[in-house]
Parts: sequence; structure tokens; C-alpha cells
Amino acid sequence: MNSLNKHIYEFDELIIGNSLEAVSYSFLKQVPIIINDNSKIKFFDFFKPEDDLQKYKIGQERYELYTNRGNLIVGSSKIEAWQRIVFSLSLSGLLPANNLVSSVRVEDDNSLKVMTKNSRVVRFKFNSLRIFDDQNVDGLGVPEIKERFRVVDWVNVRAGMKHEYDKFETDDDFVNEVYFYPSQRVLGGEKKDLVAVSYLEKEQLGDFNYSDTYVKFKVKQLMKDNGVKGPKNGKRWDDPTKWAYHSIKLEPSKRDIIRLTKPVYKNEGNVIFDNRNERQVYKNIKEIKKGYLNKIYDSLL
Repeated sequence: MNSLNKHIYEFDELIIGNSLEAVSYSFLKQVPIIINDNSKIKFFDFFKPEDDLQKYKIGQERYELYTNRGNLIVGSSKIEAWQRIVFSLSLSGLLPANNLVSSVRVEDDNSLKVMTKNSRVVRFKFNSLRIFDDQNVDGLGVPEIKERFRVVDWVNVRAGMKHEYDKFETDDDFVNEVYFYPSQRVLGGEKKDLVAVSYLEKEQLGDFNYSDTYVKFKVKQLMKDNGVKGPKNGKRWDDPTKWAYHSIKLEPSKRDIIRLTKPVYKNEGNVIFDNRNERQVYKNIKEIKKGYLNKIYDSLL
């Protein structure tokens, strides 16, 4: 084990990133990647129906979501594309630190020190380093930051789990979207939990008015306004021909905070900071490199 910790892996080009644009670059160019975090993409992230996915060899799907503003058409799932690409990268040896990175440090002599979640140290040398995402990465200098965050609040629905909706939309940044999905806590596919998505500034993250408690209040009102009810509670005393219902009950479970705006670093020598989104990366790579990775990827289709 000590000899493994002292071994230095050498690459011409190396990538750091966790986003779809980072793994897409790695996949299309067949360049090894250090995935520094894996929490960015969610199940409710979709491509647009008109997006070209031929380079991923993914057929463009079309899904119809029932929302409080009518039906919404979305494209294929981004997380499915991300998972398929990362799995293929792993099998082909282009994920040299696996998917277990806890921290990365960029050092002066064109080297990286990577600490894994099982406390193993992995060292790398590179001729060129391309950084898409800086989460858990040290040694990058001082960036310019204009911080804006996507805040994802996961909520357990204790009463009000049965309804026809897939999604709510609002015009506010706070609780901008609500997605309903089949509960993993309760048996029965008709029962739904929810996740609320907000877009907040840094100072709002510590403001109680934007906390998960207020998310619960706002989502509950949205559900009531759109006709969602709790379980039946017998007949109404004032009109025995109509049902009474329990109140909707929501229980915040956890909150994910995802930085949307990337810090702006200056490129230094052979360290390149790539701020392109996945569409730009996809369009700018005209020729896909062929190799062992493609055979593995094709076998998974």
C-alpha cells in the first residue's frame, strides 16, 4: 500500500470537474478526469427537446410533465447521460481516482495531490490541466466571484401525496420550481414526495425568510391553491354530501446548495480554466476521438 501511495501517475492532459460539460470533454476527447464532486446534476435536469445528442449516441426522448401552468415538454435526462459517460470512463481507465475524491490540491510542479474518501493519497503529474469546476480544489489562487446558487430542498410529504401533478412553476426565484416524484419512503407508485428549487444570492442563504421552513409554507400554499388535498377525513359536518380532508403536511428532509456562477480565475501557464457550458463544449468539439472508450460505451447502449 505504501508503494501505491508513492506512485505518481503521469498524463499529457488532465481534467478536473464534475459537471456534464467536464465529463463530456473527457468523453469526447478521451482525456482522463478527476471528478471532484458528484452532486451537481439532479433527476429533474433535462436536455431541451431540440438539443443534438448524436455525439453521445443517445436518442432524444420527449417527456410530458403535467404542471400548474399546463403540459411541459422536456428532452432526455441529463443525469442518465452523465451516469453513462462516467461509468464508461471508469471502465476504460479514464477515471484514475475513481469517483471517491474528497479533496484536490494543485501544486507548483505541474502536479496534483488527490485525497480520496477512504483516506488514500493519489498523486498525478500533467503537462496540461483543464479545470471546469473548482469544488474541493485548493491551490488555485484568488478568483473573482459573483455568487448565485441553486438551492434544492427535499421535502417528505406526510399528507397530500396523491395528485396528478409532476411540477409546479412560479415567477419567483424563491421556490421557482417544485417537482413531484414517486416516494421512495412509502410503497405505492401513486404517492409522491417533492423537491423545491430556488435561485438565491449568497446573503439570502443565511436569511431565515429563505430557509427550508419558509419553503414548506410556500409549497404548501401552492399545493392548496392548485387543489391538492390531504387524505379524506369523513363527511363535512356542515354538508354531509361532501368530504372533509386532512391538512397537507410537509416535512423538510435535506437541502443541497449548488453554486451556479463559476469563479473567474486567470489562466496560469499550463493550467486552463474552462467556463464553457455543456452545449458549448459539445458544439466546439468537431471530431470525436476513437479508441477503447468507444467500444465500452457502445456495448452499454
